[in-house]
Amino acid sequence: MYSCVPQVTTTSVCRLMINKIIIAISVVILAGCVAVDPRTLDPERAVNSHVTAGMEYLRIGQPSNARRHLTKAIEIDDKSAEAHNALALLYRYEVDDEREERHYKKALSADSDFAPARNNYGIFLVRKKRYDDALKQFSRAAENVSYDNRGIAYENMGRIYVLKEKPELAIDAYNKALRLNPRGLGLNLELAELYYQTGDIKSADFYYSNYARVANPQPARALWLGIRIAAELKQPDRVASYELALQKLYPESNEYREWKKWRGKS
Repeated sequence: MYSCVPQVTTTSVCRLMINKIIIAISVVILAGCVAVDPRTLDPERAVNSHVTAGMEYLRIGQPSNARRHLTKAIEIDDKSAEAHNALALLYRYEVDDEREERHYKKALSADSDFAPARNNYGIFLVRKKRYDDALKQFSRAAENVSYDNRGIAYENMGRIYVLKEKPELAIDAYNKALRLNPRGLGLNLELAELYYQTGDIKSADFYYSNYARVANPQPARALWLGIRIAAELKQPDRVASYELALQKLYPESNEYREWKKWRGKS
């Protein structure tokens, strides 16, 4: 994406970034669902129970059962941001873009501070390549101090800034995400890549070293980055170590081919 570093195609990078955004959020939303008999609960708890059951059915690939519970939740409270957000996710599963967006808007109309819907609506907008609109949604979610997943919102902002080729803004967003989620290993690799691209090799090495201490084995992308960082720092032993790992583990990878060109071995 950036001219100073060999990259895969822009289309491939965009697809990878969008996929990462979707995966990061979907895992958080669908975790922790349990079954509760809604008939024993008051209306608010009944809505929550139906939403929980609906999301669990969606997680295991039963959209009809999910729809049954989520429809009941809406019947109990048509102003439930949580229920509309869940319905939007059902329509995402069914690839019904019109209804998906409609229910995100209903969720935010019911509660403009409902950050999960803002995050998810942001994902929808990324898929539509409406990046500026997506940034607004992620930014609103990240600014909500009561939102437990602010770090994910900042991370999503960082990925969009990468797509928009704004590395400085991506670095700022990723650093905020990392402060909120110090165990976010992948963030260290993203920051290392961005700092390398902007020519700050010392910072690139700092974040890459944080990543490399934990990641074992490293993916091809990380090893290729490590080779170039170590080369800039004139550390031949590190270069040789990363090169050996890249050759042994990923001889069919794009990174291996890029390394061969870099070494003049093509």
